[in-house]
Formats: sequence, C-alpha cells, structure tokens
Amino acid sequence: MSSFFPNGTQYAVSTTLAAAIALTAITNADPAVASAAAPPANGSIVMLTSGWSALNDTVAKTGNADADSFELVGVDTTSVADFPAGAGAGTARVAAGWVPLTQVRSDAVTGGDQQFFTYQYLEDKSNRQRQKPTTKSPVVITLQMDYDPALPWYDALVKLDRAGQPAVLRATLPSGDVIYYLAYPSFNKIPTGNMNENQQNTATFSLIGDPVRYEAAA
Repeated sequence: MSSFFPNGTQYAVSTTLAAAIALTAITNADPAVASAAAPPANGSIVMLTSGWSALNDTVAKTGNADADSFELVGVDTTSVADFPAGAGAGTARVAAGWVPLTQVRSDAVTGGDQQFFTYQYLEDKSNRQRQKPTTKSPVVITLQMDYDPALPWYDALVKLDRAGQPAVLRATLPSGDVIYYLAYPSFNKIPTGNMNENQQNTATFSLIGDPVRYEAAA
C-alpha cells in the first residue's frame, strides 16, 4: 500500500511547439518506432498527430534516435485492432520554452465522469432499465496561483490564452515521476481575492488526450 501527498509537485507549461516533423510510418511495437527524415533529439517531448485515433493528439518522449527513426518511449502500439498496420503516419512537434508555474496554491481535476445510454425493452414486464457506458465528460485541470504579474508565467499564460492553441502541461511529482498533459490553456489575468487573503489568478487546462506518465529516472 502506498500513500502520496501532492506537496512538492512542480508544474510547468510549454510556450512553443516547433515545426511539424513528418512521420512517414510508425511500427506496431512496444515501444513504437517512428520513421522521420529528421528525428528529434532524445528526451524531447513531442505532440503527436497520427492516422491512429488512439495515438492522435497525444504526447510522448523520444528516445534511441538514429539517422531516420526514433522510439516513442512508453507507447505500446502492438494491438493491430487499435493500431491497424500501416495507418499510423502523422507528425511530431517538439514542445519547448518551458515556463515554471510557481506560487500554485491549489490544483484540481474535474470532469472525466462516465456518461450512459439508458434504455428498456417493451416486453420486459419488470420495467427494468439498463444502461451502457458511452462517452466521458471533458477533463479540466485548474490551477490557482498567487497573483504576481512580474513572474514569467503571467505573461506566458496571457499569450497562450490569446493564441488559443494546444500546449503541454508538465507535472513533476515529489517522487520524481513526471506526467504530461496535452491541453488547451486558458488564463484569467484579472486577480481575485478576499480581504486578508492573497490575490490569485486562475489557469485552466482542458485536456485533449490521455495524460502520459514517466517514472523517475534511476
């Protein structure tokens, strides 16, 4: 049994996404190997597009790059049911310009609630209803940060909000594990607060794909 406190978690957000690198193919493997004319440097965090919906709009770390290919670390594409052979080509864009998000007072995750289709049959005299799971509601991460327009994150978040484009949110946990989220950032630059309390700004990150976690380096 384990017990983890969030105390010490450090957040950062990418402020730039490099030009797209064409991925001509991605293998069915664990880890998946992407073919590219100019592979990104090992350890890069890339935003992926892919013909595979299960891989599209996700984030991965790169590794073992050579002249024309690189691994998508931690990405398992061995299931041809989820990843039909030969259909994974797409692009990779390196996330960079990381800005620490400091003075975070609280973080909260909302959404992800399972939705259901409810139905019943005419011939069922018990009038019993049945339900099947359908979609899940959008997931949003909300950070409350003490207001300070002199800190780098303030202008960075203003610009990200204005751009309306995806960014990568990084959470480094006290254990050293790192979680990456691809999300649309939004930011309320107007500080709010109550008497005798620090003023705060609110940043929200609306997730596009599933988060990915990498264990602390040995």
